[in-house]
Amino acid sequence: MRKFVFFQPGKVIFKEGITREVGSYASKFGSKALVVTGRRFAMRSGYLNLIKESLESHGLKVEVFNQVEPNPSVETVNRGSRIAKEIGAEVIVAFGGGSPMDAAKGIAVATSLGRNVEEFLSPKVVENEVIPVIAIPTTSGTGSEVTKYSVLTYKGKKAVLVGDPIIPKVALLDPQVTYYMPPELSAWTGFDALSHAIEAYISRKSSPLSDLFAVEAIRIITSELSKSVKGDKKARADLHYASMLAGVAINHAGTTMVHGIGYYLTTEHGVQHGLANAMMLLYVLEYYSREVGDKLSELARRAGLGENWKDLIMVIARIEDEVNIPDSISDLKVSLEEVNRMAFEALTYDRNLKNGPVVPSLEEVKAICMKAIRGRREFLKDLIKDK
Repeated sequence: MRKFVFFQPGKVIFKEGITREVGSYASKFGSKALVVTGRRFAMRSGYLNLIKESLESHGLKVEVFNQVEPNPSVETVNRGSRIAKEIGAEVIVAFGGGSPMDAAKGIAVATSLGRNVEEFLSPKVVENEVIPVIAIPTTSGTGSEVTKYSVLTYKGKKAVLVGDPIIPKVALLDPQVTYYMPPELSAWTGFDALSHAIEAYISRKSSPLSDLFAVEAIRIITSELSKSVKGDKKARADLHYASMLAGVAINHAGTTMVHGIGYYLTTEHGVQHGLANAMMLLYVLEYYSREVGDKLSELARRAGLGENWKDLIMVIARIEDEVNIPDSISDLKVSLEEVNRMAFEALTYDRNLKNGPVVPSLEEVKAICMKAIRGRREFLKDLIKDK
């Protein structure tokens, strides 16, 4: 018999131009707001002024913390928390991609619970209520606007805050903000969302409900990503929606080895997170097919991508070619000599690896990394040969 729990708090509003209405939602939580965002886009695009004007027009006093870097550090989060405490922030508005949203969640935790954010990192679970967060995503990848996770950088590694209280109380999904994304960022964040959805579908914690969100996200992303990268506005809106669906899927089912291995590319080589996922996705799926080939084949059929798991891999590889994902991690300056260290680092992310359908050995992770070194074209030759 099926057995699962599905809990998804928070209001999601999907509407063009909804960003300019943020003040009406924020005013329900208090009169002092901290806006958390990155260093450039919010200011250059004019959205920072628009958000401030909306908040102030609804009677809120506004402070801006626009120092969030990619892959935000706990030091940045603690700095933002000190500002939030100084102004007595009652609501936090996060505007940006995954980094500002994750930083905002961390700031909410550190501010509300009165200590540095690193004291609450997993395996601890955030259980007490925190300052409400309103999330306005500007990319279509992380799904952080609907998740209980905040991924931060701590001592040179990826670390995570986790807990239902950090799920944003309101997510404002405005397709218009995604029109600013350059093609490569649209490609990379799209693959982040695709990876989320596929990993959630095959994870140990998947359920019939999380699968519904995952399959629909996969169907949309594989259909629309190439058009989104070319700037098609309808496709951009569709990807924004699909990213949120994939976020709901991982909120319940989590991620797997794709993330566990990909983190090395980000922390050691500065590879954007979604691109790192794209570089590992094919090889991890081929490995997992030995355990859950039937479920991956079912996914291919449900999403309209073919009849079996090899068809699924071929479709993903074709899209990677279309949106200019590099062929090999060697193209990203990862050397053959790094494979041992890369594999060993992956094993330290046991939260991700243990969530997969099968837990790999060190030698198996090395073999996956070697395939990523050889690259997609060589990998596909072998796959077709065995088909």
